Amino acid sequence: MPGMERVNFRDWIVRSALGCTGRANSTLANGDPGFGIEEAIRAVESWYRERGRGAIFQIFESADDLGPVLSAQGYAASEPTVVMCAPLESVRTGEAERAVVHCDIPPGLHSLVGEPDRVTEITTTTLDKLVAVVSGDDGCALGCGMAVIDGTAAGIFAMRTATDAQGQGVGTIVLAALVTTAREQGVRDLWLQVEHSNIRAREWYERIGFLEVDAYRYWHPSVPSFR
Repeated sequence: MPGMERVNFRDWIVRSALGCTGRANSTLANGDPGFGIEEAIRAVESWYRERGRGAIFQIFESADDLGPVLSAQGYAASEPTVVMCAPLESVRTGEAERAVVHCDIPPGLHSLVGEPDRVTEITTTTLDKLVAVVSGDDGCALGCGMAVIDGTAAGIFAMRTATDAQGQGVGTIVLAALVTTAREQGVRDLWLQVEHSNIRAREWYERIGFLEVDAYRYWHPSVPSFR
């Protein structure tokens, strides 16, 4: 999911948005930046400094040659975020009952996802998106999730369940709705991200057919509150 402002240093993607999330406010530093690593780090730091913030680097563990360099310069790594993938047809979900799927962002999601800026940052994309919402009898959102479609693949984002609705299968209904609608749009493969420490979520995704394929960390001068 792209940041609201982005430039490329050859393979590196430098992104800046509203400062709420890691993906939209970090540099995806995989591959060749087009010049020396030290020079590339300085260029990234300068780019973020012009925008009034410190540089954040997103680095996948499968290609982490940069981590030791950043560590030597005083950067610290966040806890890993695990990337999980599955063929859509292998994902075992129940019925998509009670979930309403939107092609745009319905009002009221800040109660689950966060403040308006955070909702904007999470849901900003140039790709097609689906948003599934389960509401209670009073009309308040109990759970939500989003799929961003890129060809025959879709990423699952912003899976949230209200605190008082946890353990009631709301997340299963949301995911089933996203899977059903994505299938109708020709999607064949799914992927998602979950914090390494969220054992319960990781085990649930594994039970329904997802496998862990990689992980990444954010490297930063000080610990931000990104998720």
